[in-house]
Amino acid sequence: MADENNKIGQQKLKTGFQKLLSNIGEVIADAASLEVATFTGDFTYKTNQVVNNDVNKVRINNVLKQMTLKNSTDLNLVAYTNVKIDSDVTTFVKSDLSQDDNELLKLHKEMIESSKESRQAIINMVKDLVKI
Repeated sequence: MADENNKIGQQKLKTGFQKLLSNIGEVIADAASLEVATFTGDFTYKTNQVVNNDVNKVRINNVLKQMTLKNSTDLNLVAYTNVKIDSDVTTFVKSDLSQDDNELLKLHKEMIESSKESRQAIINMVKDLVKI
């Protein structure tokens, strides 16, 4: 009986460790690139597009999907940036920026910096987990 319990315990430990490694892999894959897109445009959304599974959060993919289906608005891209972990960077900035667009561009740059800090914190957390 003790031998059977020992085998069950080892299997649970192995399964738990495999899950941990898988989760760490997903975190690393997610941290491998950073993408920030800044749009202008007018759009509204219904409460059911915000509340999902009892979580009050704007789910931008759902909002954009609804906007596309209803053909309800146009969005104008002001800036787009994609940063890969190997330091490849792609940036697009709209030409002929208005004063409002320039303010959005400043916000865009702040979002990039904030995202970089968050990504670095995630990478540091994974490094600390791997050291254990």
